[in-house]
Order: sequence, then structure tokens, then C-alpha cells
Amino acid sequence: MTKTTHLAPHIASLLSLDPVERARRMLTERFISHERLTPIMDHIAFLCLQPPHTRASGLVVSGKPGSGKTMLATAVCRSFPPQPATENTPSTQPVLTISMTGAREAKTLYNRMLSALEVPDAMNYVGSDRERMVLKTCAAAGVKLLLVDEIQDILTSTARQQRIALDTIKFLMNELHIPIVALGTAEAPKAMQLDEHLNARFRYRELPVWKQDGHLVNFLDAMEASLPLAKPSLLSSMPMMAAIIKLSGGRAGPYR
Repeated sequence: MTKTTHLAPHIASLLSLDPVERARRMLTERFISHERLTPIMDHIAFLCLQPPHTRASGLVVSGKPGSGKTMLATAVCRSFPPQPATENTPSTQPVLTISMTGAREAKTLYNRMLSALEVPDAMNYVGSDRERMVLKTCAAAGVKLLLVDEIQDILTSTARQQRIALDTIKFLMNELHIPIVALGTAEAPKAMQLDEHLNARFRYRELPVWKQDGHLVNFLDAMEASLPLAKPSLLSSMPMMAAIIKLSGGRAGPYR
């Protein structure tokens, strides 16, 4: 009888699957919470669940490529998923996600928001009509949090474009009374700090790279427990941890 003490109970039940299906399950993306991430997730949940504020606040989460920002964004969206319409209530989308990549004008950000909200013919709105439609649709969809990815891209634009982007972010916070979580590289805080008023309304947290310590032990133990392998891999043993850090450079994302 195969011992499965290294697996979570619901994962141990997968050992009866054929090898191909088990391999597919192992290659599926998975989100594993850990001690360094929990405070950030708690902060975001607090922002998302609090009542609307006239002076909404925000959070900037920065980290090197592969530090886990994309998985963090996915986890936030899963924690507050869209709700379908019922006979008595309209559909809602608590978290709205857009990217700052290549966004040099306010209309680009607004168009991306309308597209993310699946507004028909989103590109046909112009000027103040576009702005009003964004506010109206966000309110109707019950948007509670705006998730802005690649916020550091603001720094690659001209001073005028930087001002437009930051003024648009401030406008959305003020008019919708919702918080914003901005994700980006180590340069992300510099982007938000360009505006004194926004800087005062945001808090800053960093996703550090992994190193060989107790946090990594706990993470690897949780990872191993989620993989339907019949035998222990001993991922948190000293030799394995050293090899993982060497190969990955401490990054959570794919590596060669």
C-alpha cells in the first residue's frame, strides 16, 4: 500500500488516475498562499470589502519578473469573482483588471475598461460620452476594485502623458470611490510617487524573491502536498532547496 502522508487528502485521491491525467493535473497552474503573501492578500481584501470612500486609498505591489504578481492578480479575481444575473439582481464584476502597457492617453484606459466590462461597441464612444459611460458601467457592474497591471510603464512616457495617466487614475478613484491596486516591477513605486496626492493615498508592498529559509520550506511543503505523486519529492530538503534556488534565481515564474 502506497503511503500518502506527503499529500493533502484530496490530492491523494488523485493517485488512482492514469499517469497521463495525473501529469496534466501536475502541470495545471496553481496558487499557493504563503506567509509573505498573506498580508498582501489581506490588505487587498480589506480594500475590496470596505464601504466606498470619498477619498479612496490604494496599494502598489511591486516585484521582479517572476515574483508572483500575475498569480496574485489571478488569486484576487478568484476571491471576488463575477456574479451572474438572477431574476432579482443584475450581474456584477467586483474586480476590474486593465493594463497600463502602451496606454498613453486617457481614452485608451477608458476603452480598456469598457472592453473589460464587455460594453458593446466600446470604441464608438468619444470624449465626455466615453468618460460618462465608464462611470455608469462601473457603478452598474458593482466594481469594487480596479486592478492596474504594469503600472511602471507610466515611466516610459512623456511628462505630459505621465500626468494624463496619473490624473485619470485619480479621477477614477474620486468619482467611483473605489480603491486601486497597482502591480508592477521594482520601478512601480516611482510611477505613483510622481504625483504627490496619489502617493499620499497609496501604500507600498514588495514581493521579494525566494531565498533558502523557513518561508521557502513551508511553501515547498505546500507545493509538494498539491502534486499527485506517489512518492515524496523532498522538495524542502536542503539539497533540493539549494538546487531550486540556483535554477530559478528565487523566482516563482518559469525559468530555463
